[in-house]
Amino acid sequence: MIIDTNEVGAPLGGKKCARGEDGSMPEIMQINDRRMPEAIGGAYEKLLPKIGTEEFGSTVRDCVASTTAGVRRIYLFEATGREHSDLQYYFCEPSLTDHLPAYSKHYLRLDPVWDAYRAAPANRDMALLRIRPQDIASPGFRHTFFEDCGIVERVSVIQRGSDQWRVINVARHQNDGCFSDAEISALVALASLALPMLPLNRAHQAKCDQLTVFQLEDRFAARFEDLTARERQVCARAAIGMSVEATALDLAIAKTSVLTYRRRAYHRLGVTSPYELCSLVTH
Repeated sequence: MIIDTNEVGAPLGGKKCARGEDGSMPEIMQINDRRMPEAIGGAYEKLLPKIGTEEFGSTVRDCVASTTAGVRRIYLFEATGREHSDLQYYFCEPSLTDHLPAYSKHYLRLDPVWDAYRAAPANRDMALLRIRPQDIASPGFRHTFFEDCGIVERVSVIQRGSDQWRVINVARHQNDGCFSDAEISALVALASLALPMLPLNRAHQAKCDQLTVFQLEDRFAARFEDLTARERQVCARAAIGMSVEATALDLAIAKTSVLTYRRRAYHRLGVTSPYELCSLVTH
């Protein structure tokens, strides 16, 4: 997929959209030119056999890394509206993990990505969003997720599916600078391959919902003896989609404790998301 430009970040054949509802001015483009650059050709062969496995997200991450000069964060998710999204995979700084519940609770509805959803209204439509710290109107959101972490740009590629939007977010640290036009073209091309695969991963994750939380605890105990009892309890609840808040209430422990147990378990198991965690115990 090649995006030609006649000015920085302004693809020919793309329609630039209006100012966001919060007054910010992120750059949003509809994507119309879908030619595939040769550099992306091998990504399809890498991604296809990973569909439905715990390695799908990390394979997307590796493909992004191989086609850019580097990224600090990657998120893969589906969304049905401003405040309803399903995170399938994330890769970010360990310190940021503790802030993810705050993002879901306070900042998700303020994220300019919603404006890009509206730029892809029909099935198979695609849109591109480029935002920098100055585009974020909310001081808390801007400082916590951009400025304090040294993030200078975040790019989102959105594809409309039959019943939801599919999204990949990638963020660049100040040490690497903003994305070049060639990198943007590569990211759009990669997204056109990876995003249609997200519903298949979601369907695979649904297998986990057929097991009770107690059955999952038993599976974690049988397969991963180095996990503590509390880590098994937290993992089982994460695997069936329970939030940090719900897990804390169910186990009568603090939310910070849930995050600590989850982080330790993820490190030991070599996973980075509930989706990958679920994959470990559904076979």
